[in-house]
Amino acid sequence: MNKRHKYFIIYPLLTISMMLWAYSYIWAKIALEFYGPLTVIFSRTLLSAIILLPVLLVLKKLVKIKKQHIPHFMLLAFFEPFLYFIGETTGLSKLDASTSSVIISTIPLFTPFAARYFLKEKVTILNIVGIVVSIFGIGVIVLTKGFKLEISGNGLIFLALAIVAAIGYSVKIKLMPGNYSIFTTIFYQNIIGALYFLPIMLSFDLSHNIATGFVPEAGIAILKLGFFASTLAFLFYMYALKFMEITKVNIFTNVIPVFTILFSWLVLNEMITAKKIIGMSMVILGVLISQLNFRLLKSKSSDKYRGT
Repeated sequence: MNKRHKYFIIYPLLTISMMLWAYSYIWAKIALEFYGPLTVIFSRTLLSAIILLPVLLVLKKLVKIKKQHIPHFMLLAFFEPFLYFIGETTGLSKLDASTSSVIISTIPLFTPFAARYFLKEKVTILNIVGIVVSIFGIGVIVLTKGFKLEISGNGLIFLALAIVAAIGYSVKIKLMPGNYSIFTTIFYQNIIGALYFLPIMLSFDLSHNIATGFVPEAGIAILKLGFFASTLAFLFYMYALKFMEITKVNIFTNVIPVFTILFSWLVLNEMITAKKIIGMSMVILGVLISQLNFRLLKSKSSDKYRGT
């Protein structure tokens, strides 16, 4: 990929993807007021598959998974959407949207080490510096003056599960066999994921769903989750993964809490304090440092190629 493509295509798509995932916390919060986490997850996952099916048929991109590749798709779907959404949505039901998004944004803190072990990707000094700066910014946002983190222990455990699942997904997607398109991969992972969720949802949420009935407000929120968060955002994210290292792509997740705080202010009328502004600025600075490192490496590689 040339430099112009990287700057003007990949970065904007990644930014939009992070914005959609940031807003997904607000949509999920609305849906969770009426339905359980498993129902919300199953519905958004199935909706995403339903949305993608006609697209695949029109583009003639729907291909059958080769028999030997089925276990790979099953493992991919196990990481995400299954484990990830169980962790994220259940954690979100116990914590507020801003705090949940901040915790999830620590994924880049651990991704470089997984990438180094499984994919042999290099971990550079500036990459680590960028991550550390972002993590400090996150700390400024969530910690009190007494450096105490007042959150639900169960919520933290579930969000930690989501972090592990997201890292596993990022590694697995890089190791997927065969020449499957992005649309095809997301379609099958959502179908398999929905099958994972279905028996659990029926066991735990069915009676509650019958008693609650259909709630238009929650239904619209779930529809937005399925279309924007589980489909469009994933398409943009996976497209970026095709051309960038997972360490570079996942550092963008650090800006999710920044967008979540801004959206909470615009939609929920939450206050943006000086503490949040400082924290958000540090998060963005960390992202810039990490991407600066990427550009410098590319420039150095280009100079070497020209023999300079």
